[in-house]
Amino acid sequence: MTDEEPADGDINHPLITLTGLLIEAESALLARINTTLRSAGIATDAFEVLLRLSRSPGGRLRMSALSRQLTITTGGATRMMERLERDGLVRRVPGTDDRRVVFAEVTETGRLELQRVIGVHVRDLIDVFTVQLEPDEVAALERGLRALRDSLTADDPAEDQPAEGDQPEDDQAEDEPAQ
Repeated sequence: MTDEEPADGDINHPLITLTGLLIEAESALLARINTTLRSAGIATDAFEVLLRLSRSPGGRLRMSALSRQLTITTGGATRMMERLERDGLVRRVPGTDDRRVVFAEVTETGRLELQRVIGVHVRDLIDVFTVQLEPDEVAALERGLRALRDSLTADDPAEDQPAEGDQPEDDQAEDEPAQ
């Protein structure tokens, strides 16, 4: 990689190539995940919601934080939650300190559904990441992607956490709730 200023019209700049490779890899990975999860009987968006909620303190996130993590609109998150609520996988819980705050919370049924399909997903990811990559390459990829994500997202960390009175007593915060 080069740090020098690109020339106007430099369509072969290494960062353009890197970006293209990242987008192509992401598209191929998402297609594979969609196929794997569909064959296991769960929609990818439902799986993502269950995973993110299950990995969050108390099994819950503010709806605004969930929509941001899923990169969908709050309206899209609301419609998704309605479908998942009908299936008994999640519930919406109003905040106790601020009634304007609504949390998405995974149910026991949702946790069981996630457990039912997680093995298939993990086996597929092991195949994806260990067939072509060495363990040190996987670790470097994770570090690089975390740094890139963190540099591109200007999230307010306080918004992702329940308000003090809304925090369940048995919470154990995890280092990285996002996938």
